[in-house]
Amino acid sequence: MIDLKAILEYQEADIRLRKMQDSIEKSEAQRRGKQAKIEFDAAKKRVDDSEAQAGEILDFIKNADETADKARSVVSEYKEKIDEKMSAEERKTIRAELEALKAKLSESEKRVDSKLKRASKVVDESRESQARAKKMRDVFLKEKEAYDKLKKSKEPEIAELKKQLALLREKVDPQLVKQYDELSADRKIPAFVDAFKSESGTYSCRGCGLQLSQADNGKLERDGICRCGNCRRIIYNRKKN
Repeated sequence: MIDLKAILEYQEADIRLRKMQDSIEKSEAQRRGKQAKIEFDAAKKRVDDSEAQAGEILDFIKNADETADKARSVVSEYKEKIDEKMSAEERKTIRAELEALKAKLSESEKRVDSKLKRASKVVDESRESQARAKKMRDVFLKEKEAYDKLKKSKEPEIAELKKQLALLREKVDPQLVKQYDELSADRKIPAFVDAFKSESGTYSCRGCGLQLSQADNGKLERDGICRCGNCRRIIYNRKKN
């Protein structure tokens, strides 16, 4: 008969440690802190996007100004060319080119005006996002402080449980330790479960609820231990251990 006393004590201490660590990681301070970090990152991204848009708008306006300067230069050149000796055809050509240039400048002014209006909105959006980012940063720092305080308060108890586990582990059969570690790594906790016996006399796994096969029922009655064919947990018969 396999002695499971040591591994069951080890499992009990390990579960207490895991629950304590989970209570810290799933605390309200940790949850709110993580949410604040997510919202801070989102606000910071909006600020970065706004700055990028502002840069594009400034580049556009700069290019528009350069285009306007070139247009003024062309107008000046045409003014110098115009004189009374020009033919009607030449005057007509210059007039057409000036009208085309005027239309181009008019369209450019409209686009610049639209960009300036967009720039105003971008500035407002950036300010709002900066304010949101600051608020979320403050929330994150506050919740982090609360989380660190909670974690520190649990450190002595966690250290004691880890010490207890180290001592118990030395007493457990190496093969049982190996099985426990493998099942724990797969999140099969508890790894060792006592069998559930129905009124009909058949056994089921208390871990996943699956009814055991006839062969495993016999093994459990004979050896006091078997392995679940579904979840792979180690099932033991409390009356035999």
